[in-house]
Amino acid sequence: MQALLDAHPEVCSRGEACFGHGLIVPMMKHFQAYNASQRAGELNTFDGEDTLEVILHAIRILQRKWVDASESPERVRVVAEKTPEHAMGLGLLNAVFPHMRLIHIIRDGRDGVISGWHHNLREKGDAFKSRFPTLASYTRYFVEHHWVPYITAAQRWGGEHPDRYLEIQYERVLESPIDHAKRIFTFLGVDTTGSVIEHAVERTSFRTLSGGRDRGETDNASHFRNGTAGGWQNDLDARSVAAFEELGGDLLEELGYQRARSLSM
Repeated sequence: MQALLDAHPEVCSRGEACFGHGLIVPMMKHFQAYNASQRAGELNTFDGEDTLEVILHAIRILQRKWVDASESPERVRVVAEKTPEHAMGLGLLNAVFPHMRLIHIIRDGRDGVISGWHHNLREKGDAFKSRFPTLASYTRYFVEHHWVPYITAAQRWGGEHPDRYLEIQYERVLESPIDHAKRIFTFLGVDTTGSVIEHAVERTSFRTLSGGRDRGETDNASHFRNGTAGGWQNDLDARSVAAFEELGGDLLEELGYQRARSLSM
């Protein structure tokens, strides 16, 4: 999704900038601590609006660098960012960016477990395996601390701001990338000319991003590992499936996914 957005000439999109927990929260705490420790009186304190103004300026400094480094900075109309943890801090982000729009992409969490497992093995190796010695132990953590709370929080925000919230499912995007790209870019209010959309989709196809592999050709050492949906049915062991569906089964069904027992009937 991040790559698709960045492939549009009017959109500048970067990876996990972690503005919420990495920048906004620490800056707010710092200003609160300063207010409590300074000795020049009430006028020498940062109120809520002051804090948001400084935070916004700090983020814009970084985003300006993104735009300046893009292929066509003069054409950029939308700046986008992708941090999964932001689902838990959308209220703070909305305070800083009161007109922000949220694209919430949901995938079958059991596929998410497999993707996260291999990603963490690549990035963290032995430290990750020490914390999660089995796939089932990671599955329980993933669904309890990421998949369920993130989706629930984002949907709650979307219900409160329906005009600025777009929810799509990963599996549907794979089935019809052109249609979904048009839907996404329409939501953002940028050019939806057929050639622009086709170019963005082609630039971010699995074959392009993976360096020539077809979807389904797995490379666990690559960030673009497989490019398909439903692989959990082959890669997720029975204990992990049971752990996931114990904690996330209800949400799976709410989102239109089938539990494993339904698929085996």
